[in-house]
Amino acid sequence: MRSTAGGLLFSASDLVTFMGCRHATWLDATAARGGPRPPEIVDAQTALLQQRGLEHERAYLRELGEAGLAIETIAAEGTVDERAAATREAMKRGADIIYQGALIDRPWHGYSDFLRRVEVPSLFGGWSYVVIDTKLARSAKASHAVQLGVYAKLLKSEQALLPGTLHVKLGDGTEALLRTSDCSDYIGAAMQRFEQFVAVPPAASESEPCAQCQYCHWASVCEARWFETDHLSGVANMRSTQARYLREAGISTMAQLASLKGSAVKGLAPAIVERLTHQARLQMGKRTDGQDRFEILPIEAGRGFCRMPRPDPGDMFFDMEGDPLYPGGLEYLFGFVTGTADKALFTAFWAHDRAEEKRAFEEAVDFIVERLEAHPDAHVYHYAAYEASALKRLSTLHGTREAEIDDLLRCGKLVDLYRVVAEGVRVSEPRYSIKNMEVFYMEKRAGEVKTAGESVVMYERWRELQDVALIAEIAEYNRIDCVSTVMLRDWLLGIRPATAVWFVRSASGEDKSKTDKREAAEQRTAELSERLHRSSDPSAAVLADLLEFHRREAKPDYWAMFDRQLRPDEDLIDDAECLGGLTAAPVGQGVADKQS
Repeated sequence: MRSTAGGLLFSASDLVTFMGCRHATWLDATAARGGPRPPEIVDAQTALLQQRGLEHERAYLRELGEAGLAIETIAAEGTVDERAAATREAMKRGADIIYQGALIDRPWHGYSDFLRRVEVPSLFGGWSYVVIDTKLARSAKASHAVQLGVYAKLLKSEQALLPGTLHVKLGDGTEALLRTSDCSDYIGAAMQRFEQFVAVPPAASESEPCAQCQYCHWASVCEARWFETDHLSGVANMRSTQARYLREAGISTMAQLASLKGSAVKGLAPAIVERLTHQARLQMGKRTDGQDRFEILPIEAGRGFCRMPRPDPGDMFFDMEGDPLYPGGLEYLFGFVTGTADKALFTAFWAHDRAEEKRAFEEAVDFIVERLEAHPDAHVYHYAAYEASALKRLSTLHGTREAEIDDLLRCGKLVDLYRVVAEGVRVSEPRYSIKNMEVFYMEKRAGEVKTAGESVVMYERWRELQDVALIAEIAEYNRIDCVSTVMLRDWLLGIRPATAVWFVRSASGEDKSKTDKREAAEQRTAELSERLHRSSDPSAAVLADLLEFHRREAKPDYWAMFDRQLRPDEDLIDDAECLGGLTAAPVGQGVADKQS
C-alpha cells in the first residue's frame, strides 16, 4: 500500500495481509497516510528466501526461453502507469510470454511474474493471457490463490476477459492449476471489504498474535507492544481463543491472570483456567526475581512421566536437520549421540541430494536397528514430532525400511521428550522448546548456529561455497542438540516422581499370530520386488514400486489416528480433522439446538 497523486494504491499482498491480520492493514494504512513506517529489518533467512525465490523465477524464465517461446521483458524503470502501458502493448502484439508485466486498475495494481498467451479470444484478438507466479512452496496455498485472483481481475480490465485458470510454478518444478471461477467471487468480495476498511479505518486497533505474524513487517513492533502491555500472548501455550475468553472475563494481562482466584471463566473448562493461571504465576515469578521455576504435574496413566522407559546404556538421542529450500525439501543430516552427556559419541549421516537422502535414511535406520539388536531395552529419544514424522515420511517417499519404521512405532521405541515435558511439568519459560528447557540443565549455547533457521542459512551457504568450516558448524549445532536431548532426559529422570510407572511395551507390540502373518507377507513382497528389479523389462521396476501402494497410502491416516489417542482434549478440539471433548448423552435424551 502506498500513497500516490491519485490516492492510495493497493496490491495483492495488501489483500493477503488484510485477510490474515486487520491490525497490520490498519498500521499500513496509517503509514501510507504519513504515520510511522515499519522498521526495515531483513534477517539472513528472509534474505536467503528472497534470493532463492529470484533464482527459481529466473530458472523458469530460462525454461520458457529454451522451449522456444518469444519472451518480452517489461523494464523495471518508470512509473507503474508507464510499465502497465508497456505491458498492454506487449499483449496487443501477442507475445508468447510477458515477463514482469505490470497491471493496474485503480486503486489496485500488481506485477505478475509471467503472463502466458493462450489461444482464447479476447479484446486483443484470437488470443488472451493467463497469469503465472513462481513460488518456492511445494503446494499451492490460499494466499497464492488470493494473489493470482487479484491479478486475474486486473488482467480482465485489460483484455475484457477473466482468465479461466491461475497457475503457480512450485518449488519442486511442478505447476499447480487453479480454476479462477472457484475463487473469483470470494476474492472480489474481499477486495471490497478491504477498500471499505481502509477508507474508514477504526480510530484505534490492537494487535493479536496470528499466523500472519511470521511474514509481517510489523512483527517486531507488535512484539514490543505485547511485552510493554503484559499481553496474554506471553503466557506459554496460550491459544488465541483462550485469550479471547479471558479478555471477555476482564482478564487482559499476564499479571491479572496470575492473580486470578478460582477457575470460573465463561467458555473455558476449569482445568484449562487452572493450567493457564499456574503457568502465568510461574512466569511472573521468574520475571520478578529471575529464578527458573518448575512444578510437577499430577501423574496420569500413559502420559507425561509415564511415557518414559527405564534408561538403558544403549539409548540413542536423535536430531535431524532439513533444508526446506531444496526442491521438494531435503533431510540432509541424521545425527545421533550415544553414551552419556559428558562422554558423548556423535554419529552423523549426511545427504546432499535426493539419492543421498535415501542412502542416509537407510543408514540411519540400520544404525538404530543394529543398536537395538545389541541393546533390546534401549530407545531412541528426540524432542517434538519432527524426527518421527520425517522418518515415517521418508520410508514411504523412498519405499524403503518401511517394516523397520513400523516396528519402531509398534514397539514404542521412539520417545518424544516434548510430550513428557508438556504433560509432566510446568516451567517458568514463555515457550516449551528444547532451547527454553536448557535453562534447567545446560549453559547458554555458543557458536554461530543457534537456531534451526540459522542452520538452513548456513547449509545453503555451504551448498554455494563448499566451505568445510560451514558444514562443521552445522554438525556441531546438531551434536549439541543431541547432547541437549541426553541432558534433558537425565534432568527429567532426576525429577521423576516415584509414583510414575515406567513405560514398557512388549518386543512385538502385537499378537504373535498377527506378527507371523505380517512378516510372511512382508517377506513375499520383498522377494517379489527383488525379482522385478532384476528383470530387464523397464516396466518391471515401475511395477515393483507399485507393490503395497495402497497400504503405504493408508499409513499416514493410521499414524494420525494412533497419535491422537493419547492427546489431550484441548489438542483434539483444536484439530480440524477430529472431534474432542465429547461426552455420551443419556439414551433417548435429545438436545435442542438452533437451526443453521
